[in-house]
This record gives sequence, C-alpha cells and structure tokens, in this order.
Amino acid sequence: MNDKIVYEHPMNERIRSLLRLEHLYKIIYYHLDNDGDSDYITVLATLIQISDLLLRSDIKNEIIKELKRQNDIFEALKASNEIDTDKLDIAKNIINDQLSFIQNPLYQPGDVLKNNEFVKIFSQRMRIPAGTCNFDLPRLHHWLQRSEQEKKEDIYIWSSDLNPISQSTHTLLNNIRESSNPIYQNAESGFYHQQIDSITPCQLIRIKIDSASTFYPDISGIKNRFTVRFMEIESLNKKQVQTENNINFELHCCNL
Repeated sequence: MNDKIVYEHPMNERIRSLLRLEHLYKIIYYHLDNDGDSDYITVLATLIQISDLLLRSDIKNEIIKELKRQNDIFEALKASNEIDTDKLDIAKNIINDQLSFIQNPLYQPGDVLKNNEFVKIFSQRMRIPAGTCNFDLPRLHHWLQRSEQEKKEDIYIWSSDLNPISQSTHTLLNNIRESSNPIYQNAESGFYHQQIDSITPCQLIRIKIDSASTFYPDISGIKNRFTVRFMEIESLNKKQVQTENNINFELHCCNL
C-alpha cells in the first residue's frame, strides 16, 4: 500500500486541461472494470464530458504543441553524454507516433459520439436531473439489458476517436511528472511560499505527504510563485482552518 498521498496543482492552462482530461479518463477506466447499469451510464456520461471539453477548448492543438515541445527537448538531450539515448529514442518514437495521428487535419476527436443518434439523445437527457430514468429513456434501458460484451463493444466504438487523446495525455503528464527530483521542505505554522526561477518555470507542483496525515495542502500559484497552506481536517461540516503546526512534506516542481 502506498504510504504517501500526492496532491497536484497545474501552473499553466495547458497542464490544467491535461489533468482534467486525465481525471475523466480515470473515471471511465474505473467503471469499465465493473458491469452495473450505473457503471455504463457513468462511462457514457463521462465520454460526453470529454467530448464537450474538447469541443469547448483548443485542447487538441495544445496537446500537439506540448508533444512537439517535448520532442524537441528530447532531441536536444541526445547531445549529452550522461543521457541514456536508447530511452530517449523510445520516448521520441512514442511522441512521434502520437503526433502523426493527432495532427492529421482529418482527425477530429469526439466526432463519433457527436454523430451517434443514441448518444445525442442520452446527452440531452443526462443534463436533466434524473433524466435518464427508464420511463424517460426506454432506449437506454433496452441497451443496458444487452450483454457485457455487446455494451463494451459499443463503448469501444464510441470512444475510438478519443483514445489517441487519452494516450497522448498519459504520455505528456508522465514525462512531466518524471522530470523532477524530490525536495524535502517544512511548512512553518502550516505555510510555505516559494518563488520560481523564470528561466526554468514550473509546469506542475506535486506535494507528497504521509497517508495518515490529518492535514492536506491547499495549493495556489501563478507563473513565478506558489503558496501552500496546510489545512486541518477536523470535520467536513466545518470551515477549513490553516494549521499552526509545522508540516514536513515532499515537494516536486516538475518542469520538462
């Protein structure tokens, strides 16, 4: 069992979007491991959320830019004698494979969902409280009675053009998370503040604390600085309060 809890905070809008996508994909993967009606409804609703997120923002182009940026960095690192070039080549090949697919003008993630009549009806009803009841949406009720294999085959089709976004999101965030070494810090009276070097800006703040801790970090930050306040967990019914204790924690300022 992991003895640390990881808290993350994005330091720019691109990373914020990637973390939101990752969060939604995790929900899908979790519920696909189960076979209840509510699991399939959650998967379908979350796929629609991902499609909506992609349609409302320019995440596809942001992913392309970040893939290219990381690829350029890996290429520059190959000149160093201290770098494992075999691992770099593997990382570059993964990025280039994803780039070649995603930057194709014909690739429009979410089109499969958008053009499916059943999904469109479900999308309209899911925005109404209790709108997916079987008497309101008998077509959904009928679909839920199909076999597990049939339902998962449908979901595979509906999510087919969203999978490349999932893969690229995982690649980019994994590379960024692995870019830093831990620094052990102390928050005096539950407060920590740090300026960020403008030459090596931070993309993602990660804080690790003991899983048994009765405190959690409230992180806020902008481009050149960030602040951490450790809050006491007394009761979920009470307003959060910053602790007066000194808190030891593990800090990662991730930047690739």
